[in-house]
Amino acid sequence: MKLFKIIIFSGIFGAIIGYGSINYLHSKMEKELLTYLILNAKVKELEDIYALCDGLLKTNPTSKNLGACETISKQVNNLTKDIKNKCPYINFYTSYIGEIE
Repeated sequence: MKLFKIIIFSGIFGAIIGYGSINYLHSKMEKELLTYLILNAKVKELEDIYALCDGLLKTNPTSKNLGACETISKQVNNLTKDIKNKCPYINFYTSYIGEIE
């Protein structure tokens, strides 16, 4: 009987801790969502521009076009770093938990 009580108590305690952790992560992600969506939209826009620039570079390889493509690539990298710094909980979810699912 004592073992049964320990198992029940452990299960209830684990469920409460799990529920609290999920709610904490959800609330933090909810606060970051607007920032994430704005930065992610900018990254996608710059990636589209980079694809056009890359096509232009392949058809007309000049130093001006190369410089423009490199600038766009740096901007994408900077925005990606900003997303990781400004949205750590969403980054954690998309990097680790999203892979598990």
